[in-house]
Amino acid sequence: MFDGWLMAEKISHQRLLCLIVFCAFIAALTIGCMSRGEKSMNEEKASVEKILTEPDYDYEGFVDYFYDGDAYKLWYGRIGSGSGPSALVLHGGPGGNHHNLVAFQALADQRPVIFYDQMGCGKSDRPDNPSLWTAERYFDEVRAVRDGLGLKKYHLIGHSWGTTLAVGFTAKHPDGILSVSLHSPVLSFPYYIDHVAPTLKQGLSCLNGKAGQVIDDYELRGVGTKNDYDEACMEFIKRHVTCTWPLPEAMKKLIAARNAAIHDIMVASGSELNVPGNLKTVNVTSQLSRLNVPVLITCGNDDLCTPAYTKWQAGFANDPQCHIIQGSGHMTPVDRPLELLRLQRAFLREVENP
Repeated sequence: MFDGWLMAEKISHQRLLCLIVFCAFIAALTIGCMSRGEKSMNEEKASVEKILTEPDYDYEGFVDYFYDGDAYKLWYGRIGSGSGPSALVLHGGPGGNHHNLVAFQALADQRPVIFYDQMGCGKSDRPDNPSLWTAERYFDEVRAVRDGLGLKKYHLIGHSWGTTLAVGFTAKHPDGILSVSLHSPVLSFPYYIDHVAPTLKQGLSCLNGKAGQVIDDYELRGVGTKNDYDEACMEFIKRHVTCTWPLPEAMKKLIAARNAAIHDIMVASGSELNVPGNLKTVNVTSQLSRLNVPVLITCGNDDLCTPAYTKWQAGFANDPQCHIIQGSGHMTPVDRPLELLRLQRAFLREVENP
């Protein structure tokens, strides 16, 4: 009986020892996983910060642009000397600039990436001539950039209003274009006005669910308080424009270098939930259906160019790749740059290596 007790005690001690060793192993494994996880998160954060920083361009200069008897200069910056075909990046707005799209510099390890500021924007000439702010004139401007840079075989990458430019330009001047990437596309302003904006307004929850009405009252009828209007607009911005707060440097530079006057004339002076500007009738979906190059289409899951709107637009393209990026508003190149770049790289690889 005593021997049995000793045996039991020995077994108990062995089990306790095993338990201690097992717990120590699990603790070490957990700490190791946490360390690796933290390291991975830190590396990802550093990677995002790097690609959202203004590139160290290999070359910056100006393209001469002649229009209606006048001469203008359009700024561009080029980075990368890889052997792949160039990528020309078209920014949004109108009245925006290249700063919120600098994440695409990550593609420069395989090809030249070219950013440029549209006329009136960023570092390009800013003439005080409202008659210049039309879609057709901007389509012509892209041609001047292509010719000035001597692009023969290249990819077009557009974001927001830049997708309107990409489709409209490609339909008119398809030679040399290998693919078109449309990020957060807005190809039909009439459809956006009639079907998308009302849905976005209804989804705003602040001001007791009356934010959409507050925006309409203030923008369309001139009634209401500025404080209520600003609160409603801020909810719209944080939900559907960008989820990245505080704003990264790329967004601050975008805001500092934008030309609000162009945006006021072409879109709106307010929230973009009402569009009285001259783009209100622009619709390039029929041109999209005529494109004979591969097309990539993406948007954020909380994008102001909603997934439903984006899928509707994708229906006009010939066999496009279409992706919804989770955890992002309209500014996918800022909110989820690594996921956007993963999709962009894979698409370009498929185009160039069919």
